[in-house]
Amino acid sequence: MIEQVRIRNLGVIAEAELNLSRGLTALTGETGAGKTMAVTSLTLLLGAKANPARVRAGAVQAEVEGTFLVDATSPLLERIAEAGGRYDVEGDTAAVIIARHIPAKGRSRAFVGGRSVPTAVLTDIAAELVTVHGQSDQIRLGNPGQQRAAVDEFGGETITRAKTTWEQAWKNYGEAREARDTFQAGAQRAAQQRLAYRALLDKVEAVDPHPGEEETLRARARVLENAVEMYGAYSAAAEALSGSDTENGAISALGSAAAQLERVLELSGPDVPNTQLRELRERLENAEADINDIYADIAELARGTQAQPEELSTIYSRRSELAGLRKQLGMSGEEILRAAAEARAGLENLDDPAATLERLEKELSHAHTAMEQAGAALRAARAAAGEELARAVETELPELSLPDAHFTVAVSAADPGPAGADSVTFLLAAHRGAPLSPLASGASGGELSRVMLALEVGLAARRAQRGHTFLFDEVDAGIGGRAATAVGKRLAKLAGSAQVIVVTHLAQVAAYAEHQLVVVKQLEESTARTELRDVTGPEREAELARMLSGSDTDVARAHAAELLKAASVAL
Repeated sequence: MIEQVRIRNLGVIAEAELNLSRGLTALTGETGAGKTMAVTSLTLLLGAKANPARVRAGAVQAEVEGTFLVDATSPLLERIAEAGGRYDVEGDTAAVIIARHIPAKGRSRAFVGGRSVPTAVLTDIAAELVTVHGQSDQIRLGNPGQQRAAVDEFGGETITRAKTTWEQAWKNYGEAREARDTFQAGAQRAAQQRLAYRALLDKVEAVDPHPGEEETLRARARVLENAVEMYGAYSAAAEALSGSDTENGAISALGSAAAQLERVLELSGPDVPNTQLRELRERLENAEADINDIYADIAELARGTQAQPEELSTIYSRRSELAGLRKQLGMSGEEILRAAAEARAGLENLDDPAATLERLEKELSHAHTAMEQAGAALRAARAAAGEELARAVETELPELSLPDAHFTVAVSAADPGPAGADSVTFLLAAHRGAPLSPLASGASGGELSRVMLALEVGLAARRAQRGHTFLFDEVDAGIGGRAATAVGKRLAKLAGSAQVIVVTHLAQVAAYAEHQLVVVKQLEESTARTELRDVTGPEREAELARMLSGSDTDVARAHAAELLKAASVAL
């Protein structure tokens, strides 16, 4: 709700302060006194377009500042914080200051919580705080999206559940469609990739390289290429150990040395220990055995190094084949093996695209069916809520001087979107015989305001968020008497769960207000100055008397007192 509005240098208002309360507040005053500027100040706080021509003559800029009270748990506070604004919390209520500065020259500025913000941000935030219904400014319920939101609000938990189901179905359908479309878009690329993988594997599998094969072939070729020289070296080494026809080898020398030590032991006799000599003889014998083993190994190696031209030719051919594959693919041996492994895995993933597409199409079909079912359920819930809302509005219309008006809520199928697959339209036939037309084009300004009042009264019973502010600008245009009294009653009824501000020229409406602010113009030497006064008691009776008869007479005052009494009894 709005707690206070301060105005400086706006039109005829040099400086004024509106202290507002919960319930119904009537804003009254003589024609031309400045009620329009008071309303303009409120709409500026809601993001209305600023007109520099409305800056008071001689002033540099006009300023409007409002203090709004918001529930401390409201999600709106998060949006204000995201915009950089600040607010004060006391108990279960947060106070937010919103301001507009309109220079006589230049662009206006908007502030939320002390932070300068774009007007669009202010409009978005303020729309959650205040609803305006005026002769020329139907902010709420003026377009199909707002009308659908109103029906959803009226439908309560039933529509909330249906919307939750729809939102999930809509999300699932979108994901399934994206998966199918993505696969289709990539089908040609996938086919090209399959061909590339297959071509690579054909080349690699034709050669069939193995890990470490080239290194093994290279080492074996080196052995075969040096076989003759290696055989000679092995033979010479073996001959040095075994000896030749003309010379004794190492094996024979070790045997002779061991025999000589054995001869020394025999000459020493059995009584001499000669432990060291015996150890030396054993070492010679062991060395002779080792050398014999070494000789045998060398002989075996020599037999394996005989020239094998056929094997060497085969190795040369295989190495040439592997080199050709490397050159053709522009990869090393290890890179070829990795690429082949990736190609095999890729072919497995891309295998049977027709089956994959069939599966995705089936999933999309199931998601579409579920979305249609959720949409039908949501449409039925909205249609039921629309019928109930229409009945509630039509019950109010006769008392609002629209006895022959017919109001209905049309719910029809529309292109699906995040909020459903429905189009919701409020239709009105303002007079008998008039065709049903969309609300904004089927009524005059005064009629439209009264229909909006009937709508808001109907919605108020279902509104979960209390403390919302409604501003009705001359909702009573073109009516009087009994109809005006009915308007006052319904405004008071709406004010039972909200803050309602009404700009009116009818005493029958103003009498139902808990608070009455009077716009008073005072003529000064060279200018006119407007003030806002909170009237009570005799002052209020005097204002109502003026509204009734144009002057403050005893008869008019008596009538005003009766109106206040009747309104008090009615409430």
